[in-house]
This record gives sequence, C-alpha cells and structure tokens, in this order.
Amino acid sequence: MNNLANVKLGKNYIIEGISTSSIKNKRRLLELGFTTGQKIKPVRKSLLGKVFLIEIRGYTLSIKRTVAEAVIVK
Repeated sequence: MNNLANVKLGKNYIIEGISTSSIKNKRRLLELGFTTGQKIKPVRKSLLGKVFLIEIRGYTLSIKRTVAEAVIVK
C-alpha cells in the first residue's frame, strides 16, 4: 500500500482509504471528495515537498504532506 505522498507525479491512482487518527481530518477529506474508489492524480509538489497539488473529481486542490500521507492509494 502506498500513500499519496510517496507516489509518482502525473499518474492516476485509486483511493483505497484514509488512515488518520483525527476524526476531524478524516471528515474534512471525505467532504472534499476523498472517498474509496475515487480516481486521484498528483500533479505537482513544492520544492521542499511539503505541499502537493492534486486533481480529484474534476478540480485541482493543494494539500499538506501530512494530509497526503493519510491517503492510501493503489
């Protein structure tokens, strides 16, 4: 299993789940469309690798590395 922070840019992935201990963070990701089976594509990351730009459900979103590490993809 890979998390979103450790995958190649520009390739499509499928979300397998969210692994975070914070209910608040998990709820927020679900509200943004991070549901199981959803296609997701990491587009770009910042120079230091702390922020990721991703495409999900037809829109582009930036997320922190800690959030990207909580998203499990295949």
